[in-house]
Amino acid sequence: MKYSISFLSAFFALLILGCTSDSSDDSITGIEKETEIITLSSIEIEYDEVTQTSAKIIWSEVTASNASTVNYSLFLDDELVAENLAELVYTVEELEINTSYTVKIVASADDAEESINTSVFNTLGTPPSAFPITHLEIGCGIANISWPTPTVQDESEYYYEIYLNGDFYKSYSSYDTERTVFNLAVEEGAEHTIEVIAKSYNGTQTSEEITFFQEACPIPTDFVITASNITGTSATLNWTPSTMSDGTRVYYLLTANGVSYPAPYTFTYATSYELTNLERNTTYEVVISAEVEGNNKFKESTVTFTTTNDYPVHPTITITDATLNTPDSQFFGGQLNVTFSEEIANFDIQEWIAVAFEIENYAIYNSSISSSVLSNANYDSLAENKTGYLLIEDDGVVYQLNYTVSVETN
Repeated sequence: MKYSISFLSAFFALLILGCTSDSSDDSITGIEKETEIITLSSIEIEYDEVTQTSAKIIWSEVTASNASTVNYSLFLDDELVAENLAELVYTVEELEINTSYTVKIVASADDAEESINTSVFNTLGTPPSAFPITHLEIGCGIANISWPTPTVQDESEYYYEIYLNGDFYKSYSSYDTERTVFNLAVEEGAEHTIEVIAKSYNGTQTSEEITFFQEACPIPTDFVITASNITGTSATLNWTPSTMSDGTRVYYLLTANGVSYPAPYTFTYATSYELTNLERNTTYEVVISAEVEGNNKFKESTVTFTTTNDYPVHPTITITDATLNTPDSQFFGGQLNVTFSEEIANFDIQEWIAVAFEIENYAIYNSSISSSVLSNANYDSLAENKTGYLLIEDDGVVYQLNYTVSVETN
């Protein structure tokens, strides 16, 4: 019985010790350890040496936040092409011509979420066929170039880029014609190189160029214009002939103050012209352009003149007397009297000018007129200058009758 009690005591002691130990373990495992999150940087994809059947794929290096090793897998149109790549470049081959491909690069590292990027590229198609360029001179400073319209085996569309002496000139659409023709302005008397690039939308291009010398066109020679016989409404123009070195006949276009004579878009081969129906006391700038047919070269010359304020002289009517009476005269003191060769009933008086002032108040008699008393200033001016004129109208025509004053005391 003594041994049985000792055994039971030992059993309970072990049981209590075991419970105490289990409680201590539970408290330790309840503390969670923090897990490190590993990240990968992003991927950039680009292409080089793309041909009709191959392409070099290049991508940026991906780094892991814990500096662990990164490997790469490459997919082409969702099919695995290569895996566990350590390099950042891979060349794919045996591709189809003028075809679009989707590239996917997957970067992976232990215990990290994958970094993925996709991109698309196109293999090249067949380039446009050769198209030798020819050149023609079709006018002064105009180069005409043409070429047989190229073809593209895969039937891709294309367009042209044209360069003149290395500088971009313009883009030009392609046409379904047997030949393509293009005109461009170039400097005369100089050598030029024109390059035409046929650029296909399949990523290919074909270039052709031609070098030529553009001859200088002859130009009309200088000439001189003179204006003479200038009246209030007309003037005579004469000019020396302008000639061409190749003997081509020169014609002339004439404008006066922007108005074409004898009419718009008309020309003359003569070297003189009578301008009529001009405005009185008006300045005219005459521009004459010497030109030749089929040549855009021309030479201009200019002359300027001013029409007079004079009117034509009447063939029969004249002023027979013009008297300025002194202020101390017994009759008509300070007045101007003018006598005509005919009765005034035969014509109309339009305007009476003494020196530079107009006489508006006057008395009309059978064949004479008499002004009102002039102001001291007008009297003194006329007594000193002693000139004037009258404008009369006879049968619809205005004439100018000039007079010289005699100063008298009666």
